[in-house]
Amino acid sequence: MNMKSKILLYVILYSILNHSACKEKDWREDPKFQNQELEAKLLESQKLIVLNKKEKYILERGFKSKNEAIESFLSEIKNYKSPKNAYIRWEEQIEIIFPNTFGLGTSLDHTPLEEYKKVLSERESVAIESINQLISEGYKIDKINWELPRRLNQILGHKPKIMITTAKGKFEITQIKMVYDIDGKFIVGVLGP
Repeated sequence: MNMKSKILLYVILYSILNHSACKEKDWREDPKFQNQELEAKLLESQKLIVLNKKEKYILERGFKSKNEAIESFLSEIKNYKSPKNAYIRWEEQIEIIFPNTFGLGTSLDHTPLEEYKKVLSERESVAIESINQLISEGYKIDKINWELPRRLNQILGHKPKIMITTAKGKFEITQIKMVYDIDGKFIVGVLGP
């Protein structure tokens, strides 16, 4: 074997071994990198939330009372199988809700918005589906009891206890976790299984 062939053979072997080593140690799979990426996303989310902090928040839509917010929400679930106008939108959460709940010990404090949105969407879907199954064939609200309101910086949160009657009997709707009071306008704002 001549010198050129040996060099070529060494270069090829080196390339193969180096490629295999690089393939095994993909820097994107390194937990250190993944933690840095997660931290960067979290910091970006927190900056966005803090930028939306204000002295006063205005909800462009909403209802005159917390009971009306619940009634409209249930009506939309029954008629459309999902809320159209009676539930807080993602953009409104970013602009109004999150600046007021950030730092109060929720998972929002340590979850990037992208991931938080996925978690909320899953919880909302399960809650809406279970409410829809319960009221799809008709219902009557018997009473709504309210816990003492919870101050969330510039807004108030109201936790309801909703009792209804359907053809199948009496039930409590537990999936509606919070109705927000934003400067005198009320809207269902938290759902969960």
